[in-house]
Amino acid sequence: MPALSQNLEFVVSTTSTVSITYPNTATSMLIYNSNKAKGDGYYGSSDGLHTVTYELNSDFVGTVTMQATLASAPVERDWFNITDTAQVYRSTDYRSTSTINYFNFTGNFVWVRSQVKIADGVVQAVSYNH
Repeated sequence: MPALSQNLEFVVSTTSTVSITYPNTATSMLIYNSNKAKGDGYYGSSDGLHTVTYELNSDFVGTVTMQATLASAPVERDWFNITDTAQVYRSTDYRSTSTINYFNFTGNFVWVRSQVKIADGVVQAVSYNH
């Protein structure tokens, strides 16, 4: 990705990290929201084009979605899912290697973030470009 590309960071046990590993002690789906990243609307860009990649290991089970807000100082209720960025991975999906999926989305969003709902496996990185 070009120079504006960045890996979104998640806070896991008070530590910022770009990867999320499902803990061995967990018994249910866990939800993580990444730290917010500046969207095209933050800079006043008019094209609103964004690209995101989800890099997951072959055992990942869960959902990865991009979320956005138009608020300059967002609170939790300001965030919404961006259409056509949700990717569901099931335990019945056979993947022999790591998977990388990419999505383009358009909108003059002020902030974006990723939401990961994880039931197993590893999210290696969510990379974002605008």
